Amino acid sequence: MLTEMTESVRAGFQRDGFIVIHDFLSQADLDELRLGLDRFLREIAPTVDRGHVMYEDPQDPASLKQADCVHLEPSLNRWRMEGKLRELAEFLIGPVEPQHGEYFNKPPHNNRPTPPHQDGFYFCLDPNVAVTVWIPLDRVDRDNGTLCYVRGSHRLGVLPHRATAVLGFSQGLIPDPATLGEPVLCPAAPGDVLVHHSLTIHSAGGNTSSRQRRSLGYVFFSATAKRDEAAFARYQEALRVQRESKGIEHTPALGR
Repeated sequence: MLTEMTESVRAGFQRDGFIVIHDFLSQADLDELRLGLDRFLREIAPTVDRGHVMYEDPQDPASLKQADCVHLEPSLNRWRMEGKLRELAEFLIGPVEPQHGEYFNKPPHNNRPTPPHQDGFYFCLDPNVAVTVWIPLDRVDRDNGTLCYVRGSHRLGVLPHRATAVLGFSQGLIPDPATLGEPVLCPAAPGDVLVHHSLTIHSAGGNTSSRQRRSLGYVFFSATAKRDEAAFARYQEALRVQRESKGIEHTPALGR
């Protein structure tokens, strides 16, 4: 697959700040990812620090909506460290350092949108160059929470954010995204992958359907990027205060 990619794919990513690649993953790939996720949800998620897993209802294990540690499951970790996802990231931004693996779910009839934000605001990198490879495990459309990117917004730098009330997305963009560029809705199906730059503004609608909207995300930092430790410490302290005010345990280093 990667040998078939052309310079136009990389040029499109560099121009727009995101790329959608249809049918990038095979059915065998999807089967392996789903099996690994099932093992993570069944065997690992109940045992990890509550700062790494977020539940709509803390008393209901089935309500898990987000986790930033799916790489603790061995098969899911392999997808982070080697193979076509890492190769794709390196095709787009050059040598990378694999980071954490994430799980996202918008449960049925959960009409909570994901606020517009830049992942790079959370990452605190210098230079702020990273990608997230987003893998839908269910069909994603307007009814259950399509991702929306602001075309070209990765060229705007890190923009101001403020606290939100959305669990798992603690900071949202202050400027109106509609004033910053063209919004592009990206419906997707299992087998597709969406890749976005750490500075690309993105959001998603709520899930008004009776279907799940499950996905995995793998984060890769550019090998040239270094953590701005002072900025990251300030962000983590603000996040700790915000989470503890809501009775949520805070674990440094990964929390959003």
